Amino acid sequence: MTKIRTLRRVCLFTIFLVLVPISETCAAENIYVSPRESIQEAVDNALPGDTIFVMPGEYNESVQINQDNLTIISDSKTPYNTVITGMDKESDVFKVVASNVTISGFSVTNSKCGIYLNGAQNCIINNNIISENKIGICLSKSENNTLSNNSVTSNADCGIKLLTSSGNTIYNNFFNNTNNARDDKLNTWNRTSGNCWSDYTGQDVDSDGIGDTEYAVNRLTKNMDYRPLMNFTPELPVMPEAIFTSNVTVGYAPLTVEFTDISENASSLLWRLGDQEVSNSSNFLHTFVTEGNNKVILNVTNENGSDSTNVTINVLKALDPSVPILPEAKFGANVTTGYVPLTIQFYDFSGNADSLSWNFGDGKKSCCPGPKHTFCCPGNYTVSLTARNDNGSSSACVVIQVLNQTNKSSAENTVIPEDAAYIVNPKDTGDSGSSRRNESMSAEEFLNRKSLEPVENFVMYFTGTRTLADVEPSVEYKILRLADSVKNFIEDSASISKVRNISTHAMFLGFLGIALGLSVFRRGKK
Repeated sequence: MTKIRTLRRVCLFTIFLVLVPISETCAAENIYVSPRESIQEAVDNALPGDTIFVMPGEYNESVQINQDNLTIISDSKTPYNTVITGMDKESDVFKVVASNVTISGFSVTNSKCGIYLNGAQNCIINNNIISENKIGICLSKSENNTLSNNSVTSNADCGIKLLTSSGNTIYNNFFNNTNNARDDKLNTWNRTSGNCWSDYTGQDVDSDGIGDTEYAVNRLTKNMDYRPLMNFTPELPVMPEAIFTSNVTVGYAPLTVEFTDISENASSLLWRLGDQEVSNSSNFLHTFVTEGNNKVILNVTNENGSDSTNVTINVLKALDPSVPILPEAKFGANVTTGYVPLTIQFYDFSGNADSLSWNFGDGKKSCCPGPKHTFCCPGNYTVSLTARNDNGSSSACVVIQVLNQTNKSSAENTVIPEDAAYIVNPKDTGDSGSSRRNESMSAEEFLNRKSLEPVENFVMYFTGTRTLADVEPSVEYKILRLADSVKNFIEDSASISKVRNISTHAMFLGFLGIALGLSVFRRGKK
């Protein structure tokens, strides 16, 4: 019995050890601080894994960090526009008494110590401008920290001081102070490149940008920079960028969603799925079983910092299987009014539809989701969309107004106004076919206003009072002009209305015969 109790206690303790880090990790969030707010307050409210983004501006405070696994970074990633000054000359701007803390992107000035690590491990201090303090950077009893890409200048006592601290890596920094560095233990002062020292007196004979002789930080403790830089070029740290996709963001419970990580420059990632579940996979499926809004957060990190992004998954109440899901027809169009020929792009926005059916009102139909249709004739057309599924159908419609183009008369170039007896100029009736038919009938009315038999009566009508013999030269000209006008009217009307009027053509041929007869008569007199 005692063994069973002991085993139970061991199991419970093991479960506790597993759940504690998970509960801490899944609380990772982004916290934003503006110049009117307190960085210290954000740190006090933060949980392990959180990232604090400090917006550009000036801050006057001393920040103590006693929470592990925090990232404090300027939102602009540019130290020139995010400046933090100490509350007084005897305070530190950043005092870190925790591990796995990142501080990046700040101008730190006017304090006792710009950044002070006391008993800290695995911290990252990079991309900062640390100047005009008593001590720029100070490490006391701190190990395995990385300091890189910092500009440490004009600090009164020392640029960087390491007291009882070992195993730290310091590289690609610029030091220009009265005393640049002090180190009483063994630390690493270079990787592929070292640091740029204002008091370095060596040469670079091979012009590779690295001094030919080492820089001694402390020869007694063998702290040497073996690859000192001749010039310092600050490099912005490569920050991770959290990016992911989800195949759906809303649906009925139970809702299965596929998440895919496409983040950049990330060495690790963690998902918080909003329903107390977490994951570190890059691509996975997750099922939300309870209705409500679930905020899914992806947090990514690398050695320079972290980033996160999120999306809200809206899980709707599960549908009653006894209630059928009906389709909802809905569509849009890029235009609903225009001149003939009018081409319109239609867009389907229907819901719960298995099939679609379009009716364009001109006898044409389609089953495409986004059809494009051209209306060739003027008029009003009712376009309808019918959406269907196994449970029924739904319809929606819109009226499309197709206007007639404004045309000039086809006879304008062949009939001189003073020679024409009667010309119809149709208005925009909305029906080009009926307009042309009216124009054709006007020509026929003109030809039939008086009897054309005998020829003498026609000549009397055409000239007023004179006989054929008196006016035969001018009559010949006018008949030919009139015949030409009638010909144009008839051809234009026939091409539009597609109606062939045999009697009208017979009249035209008659006019040609009269004109030829007059011409022969005149030549006979001569």
